[in-house]
Amino acid sequence: MTEEDHRTRVGAERRERMRRRLIESALHVFARKGVDATDIKDVAEQAQVSRGSFYNYFETNEELMAAVLEELGNELLVLVDTVVTQHDDPAERMALGLRMVLHTAQQHRLFARFVARVGIERAVGNSLAMNYVPRDIEAGVAAGRFHVNSLPAALTLVLGTAHAALCSMALNLPQPEDFPEEVVYQILLGLGMRRDAAHRLARLPLESVEPPAGALLNCFDPA
Repeated sequence: MTEEDHRTRVGAERRERMRRRLIESALHVFARKGVDATDIKDVAEQAQVSRGSFYNYFETNEELMAAVLEELGNELLVLVDTVVTQHDDPAERMALGLRMVLHTAQQHRLFARFVARVGIERAVGNSLAMNYVPRDIEAGVAAGRFHVNSLPAALTLVLGTAHAALCSMALNLPQPEDFPEEVVYQILLGLGMRRDAAHRLARLPLESVEPPAGALLNCFDPA
């Protein structure tokens, strides 16, 4: 490795560390003050950097929130996918994965508020959900578990309904504890499953998400 290559690598690593520092600082401030009450100045002070340094990484508060949501969401989806891929049935993977995400959002309402505030385009556009959900829809159709005429429409059904459920949580509307199960049941029906099969899958024993040390989900307390 040349000296120039070494400097480039070190610079990239330093920049990534600072970006992560700003994202973690934003999570702490969002958790303390709320998403809507947070200003760029608050995040810069939490990270102990100047506003000028902040603007080297993010131009607006909205851009910062989108970055936080992308990293937080993808972190959660990796944890979930590690569990669900132990199941061969794509319908089980779909049901368990959606329920794990929704139950985690019930426990960490800040995550739900990020999704609602940032919007579905940013929430989904750069998300690993665009890898995992189509994978399981296609596998479910191939296995005869799902019965849909259009894969894009099925993807819209799953992601759109899940996003709406997270937005509902963000509003703190009265919801039963089994709200995630009811949402997933309706999604499975929309994918063409029989009522009895959809009900069974929506009630399978569920593993809780246990973030490892250093995970962004650990930056704020459960609701």
